[in-house]
Amino acid sequence: MPIQNSWAYTKTQFDCEKFLKVTRNEFMYVTGKLYQSKKNPEDSGFSLTLSIRHDDMDYGIDKKTGRKRDNNVLNTFDVTILNGSSEIPFKKGDLVSLEGFIPEKSYVIGFDLLLRFRNVKKVGDSNGKN
Repeated sequence: MPIQNSWAYTKTQFDCEKFLKVTRNEFMYVTGKLYQSKKNPEDSGFSLTLSIRHDDMDYGIDKKTGRKRDNNVLNTFDVTILNGSSEIPFKKGDLVSLEGFIPEKSYVIGFDLLLRFRNVKKVGDSNGKN
């Protein structure tokens, strides 16, 4: 008899180092809201929706269509910044970079990513100038 409920013992990890490298760790701020964990009240900060500006990864060819797979440029993703801040210091269009990935509080569940970072900083203006 195989192990039942084996999902309780498995963990899929997100390769944050690779992700930040291929995206050049530069994202456009789309929106955000304050965050407070119900399980761990000390985990607070804000959740952000960011748009990917660069994607240098080659995803290869789709075997079904024979076409090159699309990249993630202009796609969005959500991150939670656990820095205890009660204010989001960005406006729509600001360029930001992520700092301090927290792997022990980040999860991959199916195709859903729950990514936690210690901080986020503004890296340039919305016109793309640094």
